[in-house]
Amino acid sequence: MLNPDAELNRCVHCILGAFQGLEVPEIIIVTPATFVLEIADKFPFARVIPESRKGIYSAMNDGARLSNGKNIYFLGKDDIVLPAMTNAFEILQAVRPFALFCDVYWGSIGIYRGSPSPVRLLTRNVCHQGIIYSREAFVKHGPYLRPMRIQADHFLNIKVVWDRQSVQAVHYFREPVAWYSGAGFSTTNRDPVFWKLYPQVMRRYVGGWAACFLLMYRKLRGV
Repeated sequence: MLNPDAELNRCVHCILGAFQGLEVPEIIIVTPATFVLEIADKFPFARVIPESRKGIYSAMNDGARLSNGKNIYFLGKDDIVLPAMTNAFEILQAVRPFALFCDVYWGSIGIYRGSPSPVRLLTRNVCHQGIIYSREAFVKHGPYLRPMRIQADHFLNIKVVWDRQSVQAVHYFREPVAWYSGAGFSTTNRDPVFWKLYPQVMRRYVGGWAACFLLMYRKLRGV
């Protein structure tokens, strides 16, 4: 639940710190209706909106739908934006990629690489804290499908990276732009809807060979 506690305060102010001296991006906070007024009073420079439905992906969809920027980036209240975000912002302005994938500092483990390798994404997702979507990418391939309660972002990333029709390219910035605790919902749980539909996802968005690759991978891994 996104309530006005110390973690939310830290998250908002680290965004402001990362963009110190630059134009501060639009900040949208999605929260249960009971906290809207309190959070809006605490952060008058942010746009605070009530969640339309419960759930992580519902909140992300709400924020994306009501945003106005050219790019869309999602954070949880326990995430921390790092100084390298300003360099990522400069890349967005200069290159205007379809999506910018970046590294993330994962808890106490270290750097988690966010390379948007199409083959990698067939079996392994990238942290959303390291992905900045162009509005075009999110409008074309979103919103997040709520029935996939854990790995809807993996599904979206497959569609974005395997998009063969986009004129814009997907870029990779090899620096950690955020710190992620590593204890997120998708890290500690498995999405039965995503994995049930995965062969059809591969066949539709990647190709029949990918579905065959997935079957072989599952047999080898025993999953």
